[in-house]
Amino acid sequence: MSSYERALDRRAKEIEWAKDRCDKYDYMIAAFCGLAAGAIDAFFVAAPGQGALGRLTDKGADALVQRLAVMLWKGDTRSGAGRPRHAPDTLEKAISYLEQAFPVNYDARYAADLRNTNGALSSMAAKNHHLLSLAHSPDLIGLIASILDQFTGSATFLYNGKVIRLIPVKDARGNKTMYMQGTTFPSKLFCGICNWLGHLASDLCGSSSTRREGKTGRGAGLPIPFYNLFLLMNFGNFDGATFAELAVKVFEEGYDLRHGAAMAVPVLVEECSIKLIWVLKRRFYAGKDWSECIPSSKHADLRVMLLVGNAALCLVDAADAAIRSAISGGSPVTFVLHLNLIAWARLIALIFRELRIRYGAGVDGAFAQYLAAVGLNDAYALRQYYERMNRLDETLEQKLRDFVRETEEEYGRFINGVNRSLNPACGTPRQRQIASVSFARSQGVARERIMETPEELREWLEGADRRNRH
Repeated sequence: MSSYERALDRRAKEIEWAKDRCDKYDYMIAAFCGLAAGAIDAFFVAAPGQGALGRLTDKGADALVQRLAVMLWKGDTRSGAGRPRHAPDTLEKAISYLEQAFPVNYDARYAADLRNTNGALSSMAAKNHHLLSLAHSPDLIGLIASILDQFTGSATFLYNGKVIRLIPVKDARGNKTMYMQGTTFPSKLFCGICNWLGHLASDLCGSSSTRREGKTGRGAGLPIPFYNLFLLMNFGNFDGATFAELAVKVFEEGYDLRHGAAMAVPVLVEECSIKLIWVLKRRFYAGKDWSECIPSSKHADLRVMLLVGNAALCLVDAADAAIRSAISGGSPVTFVLHLNLIAWARLIALIFRELRIRYGAGVDGAFAQYLAAVGLNDAYALRQYYERMNRLDETLEQKLRDFVRETEEEYGRFINGVNRSLNPACGTPRQRQIASVSFARSQGVARERIMETPEELREWLEGADRRNRH
């Protein structure tokens, strides 16, 4: 197959993918998978520390921290009191080793650990300081905040819907100043990133003091990625608390990264089951090649099935949270504790992706107007640039479609002319002769080079023979 034919085949498949439609069985399959995943979420995830999946992810996190501590202890080349004599064989010892191996200056647990707070962070405690401290967020925002804090000796927090930076009284080792490892900027940056990762590992399952043998608590873990941003939403009234304060209360009840891993299980079950059934149906029912059964966002029917399945999951999740909240007296904390944040975030992402695919220019324009309304002029200008690029892409795509169509038509006429001129199945010799003359004229062959009758062809051949003999 030539590159031209491959391009045509690829274009035809793209058009087919864009026109894919779900039948009633697709909707039934997607809804069933979503409802089944919702049942898994309601009965096996529930609130933090209550469901079987939650307990399983807690144990997995504990085992991960212990294995990581042992691995780092084996590669630890420090001598003296810095390196424990024996490998950490309990969770408490593993966390303690990671805490002393990866100290940071921003690990303040109370407002008293910071200078000149002026009343800020008065409610900060050991159970919520991982959420209030921006550098404890296991995402890109947390990484940037951690590097900035380590280089400047400050600590970044979210308080009353604002980002504030304060100076710690002392670091985790009890020193007045923090020693930044590395001799050059790149080496310090690398050490800062490693220090951030190691400190996150030490906080994943709580502190060494809260995870001692004999204690039954889960400890204050790390927030779910980007969960800290809820602290900027300092508005609303939920039993006397703002949305930001509600987010803090929910985190204090154990709504952390370990619970986030448990919440991700029903979402994965729902999506994987839909994609698996879609592949099998497309291969064995529709008779498509395996190369056309690879799940991707190109297939409109698969995107719709994922939307329906995720919406069904969120519907069951919301109903379960509402029922449990009503049983507890309408507590908003109980309602949020039973909400699957991962499922809702996935549903929102799927909706925006579908809107972007179907109504890209309109969505971009609405978003650009919103950015302009809130004063983000630079972002608005950037969106305008993207709009112009999208219009240009649409124009080029239309020209490409027209070119491909015209080329296909011309290629079809050429093949038809060749067949009518040379294929014995396309008529008598006389008909093929007439067709060949007409085809030569349509291709712009000069009049003197066209043999319209058998006599002209015979004369040309005899002349060519004489020229060859001479």
